[in-house]
Amino acid sequence: MKKTILLLSFFAALLAACGGHAGEKGSRREATEKQAEEATPPVDEDQAVLQLSSYLIAEPQNQAETDQNAIVNYAIDELIPLERTSSGLLYRILDEGAGKKLQWGDYISVHYKGYFLNGQVFDSSYRRDKPLQFYIGNMVPGWNEGLQLIAPGGRIQLFVPSPLGYGAEGLPDGKEGFLVPPDTPMVFEVEVLEKLKSAGEE
Repeated sequence: MKKTILLLSFFAALLAACGGHAGEKGSRREATEKQAEEATPPVDEDQAVLQLSSYLIAEPQNQAETDQNAIVNYAIDELIPLERTSSGLLYRILDEGAGKKLQWGDYISVHYKGYFLNGQVFDSSYRRDKPLQFYIGNMVPGWNEGLQLIAPGGRIQLFVPSPLGYGAEGLPDGKEGFLVPPDTPMVFEVEVLEKLKSAGEE
């Protein structure tokens, strides 16, 4: 099931938050996350607003279009220039990486942070100080598509409309609530650390 790996990651995040960590290890995690956030290309504000405005839909007809408007308005407020794929995924490449672009079925290791458009972080491998390993193709559609736009060592922001994320079902937390509510767009900052051999290979 495509959601399984990311679901396990979210539960791991909750356990880590409950347990809490302090001291040198916590400082190292914070420094790593801060370093990733600061390594952002400069923005031409006028060009960014002009480009983003072209993505706004005057009369949204479905959830995907509603989410697109929400994402674009967020990006305008934050001056984040975005590109859009034919599926509706919005993204910003922060670093293209080196070598051949990733492909479906590649087994990779990444650090990432996921948050909602209100800024609330719901998951972060940086905070756990533990990269996530998975096959491209086993994640939500927005990740599967977006990660194929960069190469190992690359960094990308993925602005995922809910139909390319957890859709109308959302992501339950197992406690009669939701880690990701239904029909909720998400933002992920993903750093591809390396392409790995397939799991189980030496």
